[in-house]
Amino acid sequence: MKLKREKLAKRERKSYDISQSALYNTSTKSKLASLFSIDIKALRECIGDYRQFDLIPEPDPFKSGKPPKTRKVQKPAPRLLAVHERILKLLRCVRVPEYMQFALKGTSYKKNAEAHLRKNNIATLDIRNFFGSTSKSKVFNFFKDSLKAPGDVANFYADLVTFDNCLATGSPLSPLISFYANKNLFDELYNLAKSHDLTFTCYVDDLTFSGDKISNGFLWQVEKTIAAYGHSIACGKTKLFRNGRPAHITGVVVHGGAIRVPNARYRKIRLIKEAIASGKEKHGLSIKELEYKLGGLLGEAAYLDPNHLPAAIEFNKSLQRTSLALLQHKFDCPEVNTEKLLDGASDLPWE
Repeated sequence: MKLKREKLAKRERKSYDISQSALYNTSTKSKLASLFSIDIKALRECIGDYRQFDLIPEPDPFKSGKPPKTRKVQKPAPRLLAVHERILKLLRCVRVPEYMQFALKGTSYKKNAEAHLRKNNIATLDIRNFFGSTSKSKVFNFFKDSLKAPGDVANFYADLVTFDNCLATGSPLSPLISFYANKNLFDELYNLAKSHDLTFTCYVDDLTFSGDKISNGFLWQVEKTIAAYGHSIACGKTKLFRNGRPAHITGVVVHGGAIRVPNARYRKIRLIKEAIASGKEKHGLSIKELEYKLGGLLGEAAYLDPNHLPAAIEFNKSLQRTSLALLQHKFDCPEVNTEKLLDGASDLPWE
């Protein structure tokens, strides 16, 4: 029997207690299999069915700094991917704490940063090799303790969603499962922050704390707590921004009570504009590819800071005018009303 891939609806996210989830209290393996409309034998055959490869990111010629590192990726085969997407759909409906700002509708890297606006001191930390250090036993405990599955069923779930004793890096389910498998850690960090009158958020493996005062002793407590759960902090990535200094949080800047676009993005925008205008330093890219990159950057800038929205809309309109002019020339259709076609241009994805 072929399991169909889930089509993730773009409706408002439902939210209810985990005890109301269809995954809750899966008492037998047969009941587990029925959740995926597949027989138990076929489901068992899905276990460990991943395609492994090295992902070598293409270097970005318009970005300064070190080139991105090669990553090991484990991608579920189609049948197993359908299982992961089904679990993801069911877990997406479960209510989560406000400090959790990823993998769900209504969360984002921008909202994660916004939680720390107007804070005098901000600290950011990264958990090293987060998926790799989220072991199968942590995943097993989530299905057994939080979803109340018997041991053999919880183990079956854990086998389905892990690879080589940890979370797979190429599964769409891994980010959300990483939260639930480590929720006890995140809850403890939240309580620790609350006891020091601090705000805490997590964005996958990025942890952020903010408030009037953050001591080195507090950060040591955070690291000690993380170590107690079998994780470690990425060396050299812990940052403490004091006295209202601009703080970099999950790829954006928080300063002056607002979200700002990082200077590195402005530099990239400037370099691409210069390449388009001069036709030089294109790094093997066509003008169309450069315009696509620039449009994406302007759209992101508008998403982060509404002051950039007019520039993003105008650039989008100018591209449409150019495309329509080319079509008119190609098909000799001068009667095409470009202004009428552009009336809907304000309906952009970043608005």
